[in-house]
Amino acid sequence: MFVETIALPREEWERWHERLRYATDPPEALVATIVWDSGEGQVKGVNLWETPKAIADFYLERVRPIVEAEGEPTSKPQRHGEPLAVYLRR
Repeated sequence: MFVETIALPREEWERWHERLRYATDPPEALVATIVWDSGEGQVKGVNLWETPKAIADFYLERVRPIVEAEGEPTSKPQRHGEPLAVYLRR
């Protein structure tokens, strides 16, 4: 697994979340995404991916076309690497 975090203004996050279709057509390699209101109009989130390659594929397929058409987001995801420990209750 591979972990990345995000931090964006809520309005901007909502636009990207909708365009990237995390909820309506989640990428197969996305294990989990958790986003919360961090106050003052900001959100923070964690994405858990199967592999770093999965993130690269997601970028090429879904993110790059949006960036080319509309520009970069104000903040890019921070990639943290493989987790040392993971627990997910099923």
